[in-house]
Amino acid sequence: MRYMTKEWYETMQKTDFYSRLKVSKDAELFSERYFKELYKSEENKWLELQENVSNVKFEDIYPEVFHACNVDGSPLEKKDFERLEREYFEQREKDRLEFNNRPPFNPLEEKKKFKHVFHLNINKLKENLPDKILKKVADIRVLALNHASLEVKNDITKYCKMNEEEVQKAEYDYQEHFKKHFESNVPTFVSELCLHDCDVLSCRKDGNDIVMIVDNSYGITKINKIRMKNCDVIKQDAPLHGACCLYEEVYKSGERYEVHFLLQKNKLIDYIVLVDDMEFQYNK
Repeated sequence: MRYMTKEWYETMQKTDFYSRLKVSKDAELFSERYFKELYKSEENKWLELQENVSNVKFEDIYPEVFHACNVDGSPLEKKDFERLEREYFEQREKDRLEFNNRPPFNPLEEKKKFKHVFHLNINKLKENLPDKILKKVADIRVLALNHASLEVKNDITKYCKMNEEEVQKAEYDYQEHFKKHFESNVPTFVSELCLHDCDVLSCRKDGNDIVMIVDNSYGITKINKIRMKNCDVIKQDAPLHGACCLYEEVYKSGERYEVHFLLQKNKLIDYIVLVDDMEFQYNK
């Protein structure tokens, strides 16, 4: 990756620490009493939320009647409506089984989950915030519960905004590069290639091609198989089986295309190939 690099992705993980922060005067000084009261209060909010979620009915999420129209409010063509309606009810039935198999609300289990998330937040803050900000934090446990002094919140907000600008600049620069080099002649495979949140099930050579099979259950694409025509691997940090696809970049290379993938398994993975073309297979 040239723009959406591993470093870029790690920076992107440091853009939202401020979004849920509440200013608290009590967070300015260390207080065991304040921490315990705050923990109990936030834990109760978690329990209430999880109980409310457990009481949601399937029909509230997936109504029995399907509605759809164009963005301007006009009716869809009959064939488009019927296709979307069919896809809706197919997905509805798939999700019904998972919904019905949910465990019932269990306060003790939810308290354990809350505690686990709480400790994850502590570690995430320690690993990602600069030392100059951490030194101003009176109690990292309070910050992990999304409460901070005004000064700390301002510092974290400034830090996150700076990272956000860096992330957005890289995205903008890539789009400008893309438009300049492809102009209006964008190959079909390039415009359709978006595997974000798809999991790689296999990636193997087939003659001069490489065939990648993906699980798109959590993705935004219907692509489930990619054939990379006359493919040369330029870089591969690790085996791709089990990795989650994050982002792609595509560049012209003479009459061929250089395709960059950023994936994540135990660590971030760069996968770069040179291809003549790509062919896709889709879910039926």
